[in-house]
Amino acid sequence: MAAGNPVWKIYKAALRRKKMRFKRFSTLLLFAAFAFSCVGCSTLASSQPAQHGKESVMSNSSITVTPVTGGVAKAAALRRPISNKQPMWIIHIDTWNYPDPQKIIDLIPKDILPYVVFNISLSINWDSDAKDWRIVQYGYETAKSWLKTCADNRVWALIQPASGGQCHFPDYDSGTDYENTVYAEFFRDYPNFLGFNYCEQFWGFDQEDFPVSAQERYEHFAGLLKLSHQYGGYLVVSWCGNQWSPNINPVAMLKRVPDFEEACRKYSENYILCEKYTTQSYQYDMQSLVLGAYLSGYSGQYGIRYDESGWTDSSGENMNYTLATGLSAHMERYLLDGMTVIDGPELIWKSDFTEMPAETDEDGYSVRQWEMYPQFQNVMIDLFRKVLDGTILIPDREEVIKRTKVVIVNDEESGTDDDKYSSPETLFEGLYRMDGDGNLRENKSFFKKTGRYPAIPTVFKLRDSSAKAFQVQVNQTDYDKRWPDLPSKRKEFDSLFPSEYTGDLYAGRNKNRWVVYNPYKSGKNASGSLPFQYNTAGSIDVTLSQYSAGIVREQADSVAVYLNNYDVTLNNTLKTDTVKIRECAREPSWELTDRGISQTPSTVTSDWKNGELTLTVKHNGPLDLLIHCSGKAARRKTEDAGVPVTAPEKPDFYKGARQFEAEFFDCKNIAENITSGAMKGILNYTGQGYMNLGTSVDLSVRDTVHTEKKGVFTFKLKYAVTESEIRAVDLYVNGRKVSSPRLPKTADLNSWSVYEQKITLKSGDNTIELKAHDTLPAPLYLDNFTVEGSFGE
Repeated sequence: MAAGNPVWKIYKAALRRKKMRFKRFSTLLLFAAFAFSCVGCSTLASSQPAQHGKESVMSNSSITVTPVTGGVAKAAALRRPISNKQPMWIIHIDTWNYPDPQKIIDLIPKDILPYVVFNISLSINWDSDAKDWRIVQYGYETAKSWLKTCADNRVWALIQPASGGQCHFPDYDSGTDYENTVYAEFFRDYPNFLGFNYCEQFWGFDQEDFPVSAQERYEHFAGLLKLSHQYGGYLVVSWCGNQWSPNINPVAMLKRVPDFEEACRKYSENYILCEKYTTQSYQYDMQSLVLGAYLSGYSGQYGIRYDESGWTDSSGENMNYTLATGLSAHMERYLLDGMTVIDGPELIWKSDFTEMPAETDEDGYSVRQWEMYPQFQNVMIDLFRKVLDGTILIPDREEVIKRTKVVIVNDEESGTDDDKYSSPETLFEGLYRMDGDGNLRENKSFFKKTGRYPAIPTVFKLRDSSAKAFQVQVNQTDYDKRWPDLPSKRKEFDSLFPSEYTGDLYAGRNKNRWVVYNPYKSGKNASGSLPFQYNTAGSIDVTLSQYSAGIVREQADSVAVYLNNYDVTLNNTLKTDTVKIRECAREPSWELTDRGISQTPSTVTSDWKNGELTLTVKHNGPLDLLIHCSGKAARRKTEDAGVPVTAPEKPDFYKGARQFEAEFFDCKNIAENITSGAMKGILNYTGQGYMNLGTSVDLSVRDTVHTEKKGVFTFKLKYAVTESEIRAVDLYVNGRKVSSPRLPKTADLNSWSVYEQKITLKSGDNTIELKAHDTLPAPLYLDNFTVEGSFGE
């Protein structure tokens, strides 16, 4: 799309609606520094209509939209409530690995699927010379197509329209009537649609091609929060910091953008703020600010979006990453901090899903295949199952506030950007900061030296009565007076949080459960002794190898230990962890259960002497170790079993057209499957690509349509052919020939046409096929087909 193209001018005009403010050279540095690491973070990639209700051109594709006249109710019940009893896992269907949405949905295990919200991620890859998008060219059309697939499966979905400042839906002022923008369209048309996900809101603002400022983006967020409230949806935002971005961090945006602060106060239940691990600094500050927004009442939920780009090894470099490194953060945030949302992890094509070589089925069709990576199954899926089975209990907001006790209120109005918007520079030093690590921009590790002290939130204000219940509230302007040196701070924190264990292991307790992990990146083991409060034996001693993490659950007559260290990247051998139960009345019995997929069997050796049982566990993957033990202690606490999680309701039945993209068709003897049409010269397609059938007499393509209700449906085939009319293919439904379509030639390959035919479908799965009965006189291009009718409810 050339710079002089009217489409590009329309797009730029929509973004440049007023003079840009707060333009900083730092944002350009951010774009250069993080463009490579963010390339997999996704965005809806097509120019969008400036106002809903006007005919608009979208990256050389026209759509017609209808204005809303009746309006909507002022508020709606949440479509898919989120709480510590109904956590959410946002799993990405990401264009970076050219996925078939249906096959990604099919990969998710049935016990996990009810809790999943699929994130339709259209990856950022902007060509500044061509002024056009790579990877995915038509984000609006791709989002609609994939959202239909999610709706057909009755699974919840989000759309991610931005990574950093780059976004292909326009940003509006918060006073805009959002009912007449593209954003409301998705809520109105799709009962499974939950909202918009904005990734990495710390880079890429005030660029020539994307001139929106961070302040304008957050004014836009204010409007989206109001819209989300009206429809019962969510705005998801992920944040990570660095030395250039404190002035746009979560506290800064509440301070600097009054419309956004007001919207967060009014519509906090519709706002989800996530930690994002893309940058290699400000690690503790990121947690404090994001957790602080949740605990202070300015966001309704707290999440984490893990990303290897922010990882540093023991040398301080972005090297030697394995997904198991994220177990510590996820477990801590779940069990201790009340996290209810996982987003990701990233990078999807390296950690989650991959396309496998196509398979040829018994009918000779080439069938595209995807699979989950072993680390996704054995780290992330297994961890989420520990939430489902009650091993990990998520505390509610009030419980976290009571446990956390201390809050920093950033009331500073002068000084550096760090002074005004970040956590106090030395806040974590002397408490849980790792030895040898630095503060703020030099804080490279999110691992913590000890779990004695809870994460300390830094907030803008305390919005409600729950937030005002913090036991210790310290204004940032009083920080140096209250704690003039590290010993004085340490003394007060030690009095607030008495020591509950000994050793260099990270161990944090919430009632009868502990999070434990090895905080070292050097290969050094970490050990700790955890006195029992619920079991009548004396204590449990745990020694963990590098990147091992787990949950210890005390019960009256047993101790359940969940351990995970799955690694196929750095060390796929069996690693050694040890568990020792002290002061037992008799020799305990124990049971080992390996939990992983294709996991090398774990081994356990036991040693019983002098009232102590030592279990030496060698494993590479997740396992459960149940130890039946007791001692002679009296007056132990009674276990709080908690309330189990419950699956949320499915979305309402979607009654609209189903859409099936050609790039996902099973095929035989075709010329080419264009899995990504971006920058290929053919325009105005939907989805991510299209298919060139070629001219072979033996060509055929196939897909499957499911319906709960039999009946007559309308089939529409979108095609292009330039050299000659096509009459050499037949349409088959469930093996029966329905028609021999006449496909008139189109003006060019950018001018797609539609063939329409009534078809009869049975209840259940239906096979739709196009087969050649003669050599085609010209190559036939297919974009998609749609099916409309009464599918069920």
